[in-house]
Amino acid sequence: MINLEVKLPDTPGSLIELIKPISKNGGNIYGILHFHDRKINNLIPVNVTFELNEEIQEVSMQKIKNELKEKNIQIENIDYEIEKKIITIILTGHVFDTDVMDTIKRLASKNINVLELQAKFTELEEVSNVKLKIEFPEDMNKKELNNELRKICEEKKLFLITS
Repeated sequence: MINLEVKLPDTPGSLIELIKPISKNGGNIYGILHFHDRKINNLIPVNVTFELNEEIQEVSMQKIKNELKEKNIQIENIDYEIEKKIITIILTGHVFDTDVMDTIKRLASKNINVLELQAKFTELEEVSNVKLKIEFPEDMNKKELNNELRKICEEKKLFLITS
């Protein structure tokens, strides 16, 4: 995913001129944000989020940049986001008694982020079930993720259920 930030003149047709080179070079546009409230000197900040075929991404992006430069469209920033994968897991055991925040921080240190946590609170001594929706980088395979989760679960004597 690519996030392109530009400044466009506040004139009819400027947005089309921004989109044409992206489309022409194989870009699949996911979203466009127009920030009219941040207009300065008749220039409006615009963010376009799009995807390019990875195999030709570098060449396509260079062509897009060249075409935008030819059209005098000012590029402010280009961000290449790493795609993330999402999975839901369930931890069973003394999840809270073994410090659930420590578990979340350890996952975060491996670039694994907890997006949601659902639990029915019980007494600390009782077994609990905690459902976690987690996000992990595209470049991390499921086996690496499961190894990291299993390591934490073994140490804390928790039972892990994954999809």
